[in-house]
Amino acid sequence: MKSDRKTRKLMIAGIIGCLLYVIGDFLYAATARGQTTETIGLFTKVAYLDMATWRMWASIFCGFAGTILYYMGFHQMYGLLKIHVTEQKNQIWVKLFHVAYIMGTVAWAWVHAMFMTNALIFKFVYQAYGDMQEAADIANRVLYANAPGMLIAYIVCDIGLTVTMIAMVWKRIIPLKSIGARVLATLCNPIMLSGVIGNLVALFPWPVNQLDHGTESFGHALVLILGLILLRGMVKSGEVS
Repeated sequence: MKSDRKTRKLMIAGIIGCLLYVIGDFLYAATARGQTTETIGLFTKVAYLDMATWRMWASIFCGFAGTILYYMGFHQMYGLLKIHVTEQKNQIWVKLFHVAYIMGTVAWAWVHAMFMTNALIFKFVYQAYGDMQEAADIANRVLYANAPGMLIAYIVCDIGLTVTMIAMVWKRIIPLKSIGARVLATLCNPIMLSGVIGNLVALFPWPVNQLDHGTESFGHALVLILGLILLRGMVKSGEVS
């Protein structure tokens, strides 16, 4: 096991990676005041036609760079859990954590790029042929072809990680001192943060409603914050030197 200082640095790198996801989400989804939020199909936004192309490639790069850092941070937290969780009945949560972050590492750069590829196809086909509906149909067909894999990634990584973290918080694997802290920590995952905080801020007027776009990715960063709390507790108990 690496020293606690090096482990902390790598986990902070993972948090930075998740924040790159947040930036990528804003580049992908944020709209200006009064700009239409209409979609054609599930994900093809009319607003893409007015979006600068640099935002799209910058969003893809954020997903690529963020995924590298994401793995570094979550792999370190997994290493801590393997040392800290000794009871056999709790090993399932360590294994699920492992599966969830490996799926995230494999999938998130691809998923992020896929959404932006959808936007680029829509934008460029429309620019070439001037038919918005046909451009959207082509972009949507490409996205829908990738949808099964993207859905699996969402279920395993986001939902799986959320269930795992809530279990570890309430089983006190993550060392939190009070019920209030555990209630707050229940929000520290991608599904709960986007479902509760994201939907709440979406009710506010622009620009506050734009904060909804980054809540899912920020939930991953909060998982690593809980990892830092775990590391601190392990240092105090002598599990990590």
